[in-house]
Amino acid sequence: MDVELEFEGGLTLTAVIDRVLGPLIVEEIKFRLPIVAKAAVVAGQVKMTLGISKGNLKATSEVKRGDLAYNPLGDSLDVYLKDMHTFGPVNLIGKVTSNNETLEKLSTIRRGGRVTIRAAHDARPRK
Repeated sequence: MDVELEFEGGLTLTAVIDRVLGPLIVEEIKFRLPIVAKAAVVAGQVKMTLGISKGNLKATSEVKRGDLAYNPLGDSLDVYLKDMHTFGPVNLIGKVTSNNETLEKLSTIRRGGRVTIRAAHDARPRK
């Protein structure tokens, strides 16, 4: 499923989430779309609080740049800006499909800034 993450200030990131990677988590996210959350850049990742309270399924602590993961510890959707070993186990659920330049711009978002997560087909038409 294609999703868009639209950050306050006009930055939009595209990604794909895959039900095979975490069926219960992905279905809960799909059910709640669009999700409006707060975002923060923390230690090489962008965290967006979801409020879905799911546990670990197929957990890992090794992530790559551009991975999208659900972090049960913070109840957040995380986008990784670099390859890293996470503090606790996370559930990979997708991958960023935007170009590297857009991914780099994520590190400049304002802490606590609003982000809207929506299905790509629900996105507002561009002018």
